[in-house]
Amino acid sequence: MFFHCFSCKKVSPLFESAGTQCPLCSSANGEILSSERFSEGFKAGVYFNLDPKTGKPAKKKPK
Repeated sequence: MFFHCFSCKKVSPLFESAGTQCPLCSSANGEILSSERFSEGFKAGVYFNLDPKTGKPAKKKPK
């Protein structure tokens, strides 16, 4: 399970102790995503990794 927070605009793993709040900012403004829905959205580019230095989507490492 994952939490898509509308306040901090981040997606993070949701642990049972967090309940229905964002584990990063404690906001309840968001939605709970199933693992399957998150995987589909990640592959489609809806959710992506951010580079902490630039705040932009991280570039994929070449294989």
